[in-house]
Amino acid sequence: MHQHSADGIGSARSGHVWDLIRTYGPDLTGLCRAGSALVPDVTGIGLSAGPVDDPLPRVRFSSDQGSASIEDAQETLDDGPCRDATTTRRPVRAADLSDPWWREHWPRFTPAALRSGARAVFALPLHAGGVRYAGAVDLYRRTPGDLSRADQAGAAELAAAATELLTLERLGLDWTGAFADARLDASGAGTPSVRTSQRYDATAAVPPLVHWFDQASMARVRIRVHTVSTRHGLARADADRFALAVHETMANSVQHGGGLGQLLLWGRNGRLWCEISDHGAGIGTALRSAHAHRSRTGARQRQVTGFQLIERACTSMDLTTDATGTRVRLSYHNDAGGSGHR
Repeated sequence: MHQHSADGIGSARSGHVWDLIRTYGPDLTGLCRAGSALVPDVTGIGLSAGPVDDPLPRVRFSSDQGSASIEDAQETLDDGPCRDATTTRRPVRAADLSDPWWREHWPRFTPAALRSGARAVFALPLHAGGVRYAGAVDLYRRTPGDLSRADQAGAAELAAAATELLTLERLGLDWTGAFADARLDASGAGTPSVRTSQRYDATAAVPPLVHWFDQASMARVRIRVHTVSTRHGLARADADRFALAVHETMANSVQHGGGLGQLLLWGRNGRLWCEISDHGAGIGTALRSAHAHRSRTGARQRQVTGFQLIERACTSMDLTTDATGTRVRLSYHNDAGGSGHR
């Protein structure tokens, strides 16, 4: 195949992606090192990443010397599969680099890759949960041929999980303890404690929390959000409103996002933040348009009652959605002296 793959390299199975994040998060390098088990029929794996408008994504991981050479070649020669995957937002499949078509398409990269021993390269864009980055997960092999269906699926899941961990990095918080607690909770070995200061400080940061949820666990997660909210200074009525908004957002993810999602909770400068993400098909254009129209005109729309509830219950709500999933970020301002509701 000489073109960018129109249907992607496999598809990321949401449950498997969240399992990877639960197992390896927030360690992006650890996740990449596990890539050889996810995609066993490749020789090496590399990751380059940067902000979506970055013309020169930074090399973040190379599994071996061959993948390091491929990442360096793309960085210095300004062509190759990583650049194409970033530009087109589609996976790139070059199953045989000795085909003259690839030398014509990547006149600088192809000879360099062949010299490094690569005969086939694949690149998956960093695009999941409604967000994307410049760069790609790159895979290479020393023999020509396409990836098996199982390896295609594993590669897609690796790219989606890497995108989520890059998004986590962007928050600028230390998530190590939160993931350790979440893994303990998920294993059934115990319930993590809510770490809090002896005396409430409205400007203090809430220690980050991570939860993965489905229909059965939403109620338990809602109780946890409410507990954290009250222990960190929200009045009871404010905590009720915030927890209700979080629950409604989780319900939307379960209903429209494949039945699974991830919740992140943290605090900063007197404001409590919560981000709920899923890897479903995204919120439809008609629903988003109705929501935008209601926001502008105040008109009542039955199909966006959930959005109305969430917006009214929080200080802010930001929605990001596309065909790779939906991400909703909520906040509640705590003035430590009354309702933070706008």
